[in-house]
Amino acid sequence: MAERVQQPPAKRLCCRPGYNPACRQGQRAGGVLCGGAGSAPGGSGNGKTHNPESLLDIAARRVAEKWPFQRVEERFERIPEPVQRRIVYWSFPRSEKEICMYSSFNAGGEESGTSGDNNDETQLPFLRGVTLLEGGWVDNVLQVGFHLSGTVTDPATPSAPELVCSVSVSFDRCKITAVTCTCGNKDIFYCAHVVALSLYRVRKPEQVKLHLPISETLFQMSRDQLQKFVQYLISVHHTEVLPTAQKLADEILSQNSEINQVHGARTPSRAVWTDEYCWHWTRSGSEQVKPSPGRSERVTTLGQATHLSSASVRQASALLHPT
Repeated sequence: MAERVQQPPAKRLCCRPGYNPACRQGQRAGGVLCGGAGSAPGGSGNGKTHNPESLLDIAARRVAEKWPFQRVEERFERIPEPVQRRIVYWSFPRSEKEICMYSSFNAGGEESGTSGDNNDETQLPFLRGVTLLEGGWVDNVLQVGFHLSGTVTDPATPSAPELVCSVSVSFDRCKITAVTCTCGNKDIFYCAHVVALSLYRVRKPEQVKLHLPISETLFQMSRDQLQKFVQYLISVHHTEVLPTAQKLADEILSQNSEINQVHGARTPSRAVWTDEYCWHWTRSGSEQVKPSPGRSERVTTLGQATHLSSASVRQASALLHPT
């Protein structure tokens, strides 16, 4: 009788999704590895496989959530480009709940208003932003470091023509820190265009063209390339850029100028950790507090907001002082 040869144990899975607690790790159940196709929680196979996350992504995600990128650069003399790319990738917020909170302070309830007000929930900036995103009105999305930009189009209506808005969003440690939009919105909440661009990045991250902070790109250029870069930049945007370029050139050529007392320069595509004071809402009223290192977003108070719509005031007041 032939002697039975013992088979080597199967490799252990390093991912939890799909793990079948009925089997020990590394054991085969019905000829299929635990957690693989044909084996799923509850014993029913769904034919899906789960790929484990790379150690680079695991580490980059944790760093992106907790560490300001400026501190990462101060601690390590040189950060490999693949590592920078994953940190930048994971630094954008991944929760739609926060975007909803800062765009529609409705707290899940109906807005309390007076007669004659429009209480249609579809007019909330968050829901309008979702409609713009799902309608395919978000274009030219580009992420350069910690800065996201794109164009969002408001389709034409019988009462208003088509409106193309340029939107930009700055972020750090999975928090949006600043937004701008050419629609002219002066409310304290995100407009629908900011919502649409932010949700595009949350839902379709792989479709967003990602670049390292512009300072890293400049660092890789030679002297001739830098000179050509500046010349083309001024040539293309001479009306807006030329006065500022000449002013900066004069200051750099002056040995005693303030700009020469600082090493390097800040760039909008790089997240900068700050310890400045900012205002936050409280139930008892507005107060000035010092943000923790993990919180850098600026929040405006009701008292500081001079361009609030009546609907926004009622929404915020109802949230802070519920009846």
